[in-house]
Amino acid sequence: MNRARNAQVKEICSANPVPYFVDGMWSLGSAPAIAVIDPANGQPVCEVACADESEVDRAVRAARQAFDHGPWPKLRPDERARALERWANLVERDSEVLAELETLQTGKPIRESRGDVARALDGIRFYAASARNIRGEVIDVSDRHHSYVVSSPIGVVAAIVPWNVPIVLTISKAAPALAAGNCVVVKPSQTTPLTALHLAKLWEEADLPRGVYNVINGPGRSVGEALCLHPLVTGITFTGGTDTGLHLGELAARQNKRVMLELGGKSPNIVLADADLQKAIPGSANAIFYGQGQICAAGSRLLVEDAVFDQVVDGIIKHAEAMRIGDPLDEATEFGCVTSLSHRDELLGWVERAVADGARVVTGGTSADVPGLPNGAFMKPTVLVDVPADAPISCEEVFGPVLVVQRIKDADHAVALANDSIFGLSAGVWTKNIGLARDIAGRLEAGVVWINDYGVFNPAMPFGGVKLSGSSHREWSHLALDAYLEHKSIWEANS
Repeated sequence: MNRARNAQVKEICSANPVPYFVDGMWSLGSAPAIAVIDPANGQPVCEVACADESEVDRAVRAARQAFDHGPWPKLRPDERARALERWANLVERDSEVLAELETLQTGKPIRESRGDVARALDGIRFYAASARNIRGEVIDVSDRHHSYVVSSPIGVVAAIVPWNVPIVLTISKAAPALAAGNCVVVKPSQTTPLTALHLAKLWEEADLPRGVYNVINGPGRSVGEALCLHPLVTGITFTGGTDTGLHLGELAARQNKRVMLELGGKSPNIVLADADLQKAIPGSANAIFYGQGQICAAGSRLLVEDAVFDQVVDGIIKHAEAMRIGDPLDEATEFGCVTSLSHRDELLGWVERAVADGARVVTGGTSADVPGLPNGAFMKPTVLVDVPADAPISCEEVFGPVLVVQRIKDADHAVALANDSIFGLSAGVWTKNIGLARDIAGRLEAGVVWINDYGVFNPAMPFGGVKLSGSSHREWSHLALDAYLEHKSIWEANS
């Protein structure tokens, strides 16, 4: 049963199937359609048309044609800025439509989806403004030359987007690439394509150039790989699992493509004995339970100093058990469902194995019952203690609302334990000693560190990780814009 409430969302989902967007036209493709499942009831929201390799080729060639012969790369930066603002204005107008589509396909509470749409909108506007600041640079290095650097777009960008925060991650990739003058082919997750497709509809409504923003649907192993291997794709930006990202990086290396990877995490969140627990406890709970824990930067390892360990654990338990689990479309719901029944069962399997390794479940660890939604992928927020540091659940990305809490002796022990990981995406530090907090932040092997807060994002701040959490590329900020630009050095001999 399609549970759409917004009339426009009902209309969108009534298409059979929902087409994808290539070269300014809507296509049904030739491959079998894919069902988009509402994880809150296990029923289809709609079906979406699916591309095959020939359609991937058509999308990439359309983007390359638009890049080589269309107006977009040739527009002045201020003209591209105004075009992106037109797009943003329509996104703002349809913010409620986008939020409901996001909730229906992901199972996250509608209040979270509204926040995600607001972040995406802010991202488009940030890069619309940033487009005006793309400039060259004169570098005085020789008496015999006028030497300078000019910037230009790299070409066709393949943007591969995961299922957990689809609208934000679509924009984090597409907006800077478009602002820099590139043309983009977006491949959303086959389970959550609806917001990327509606963004395409708004691109069309804004009367923006065809072939510049394209969206194709399909499985990653066929459509995604074909997109990455296409010889006319210049750059690849991917967010998702570490193994998949490394595989795509290997494929891209064969053709020396520019690759931007944002991968997994097992982020440590450190609470020292002098922390303000009135802030640290709800902040640490939010760090893991926001998005049902299906966030790459989730604070899934809570490292608590011995003196306050029991107090912090008790506080996290109370917070977890007070969260209202319910229908994601209900305004009062604080905690929705995970992405699918199979993923929920996988998460429960993680908990079972952790218990076998010696962990103790202090709250959650089971599925949750929601009245009226007996087939939904609901799971209780889960907290584990007494977990061995070398247990798989302490080391590997679980990607769900499962918190591992470990004791630490002091700040040095916290840093050592935090850095003993193959990942290095994000981290948190809670202490009233700001000097110590800054010292710890400097020693942590992570791309993002929050002090006395967690999970704060802004498009002006770069996001990305070290070690196996990603490549040197950063999403958001001016650094992301730079990743989609070529920089050419020109030496002009004085006459």
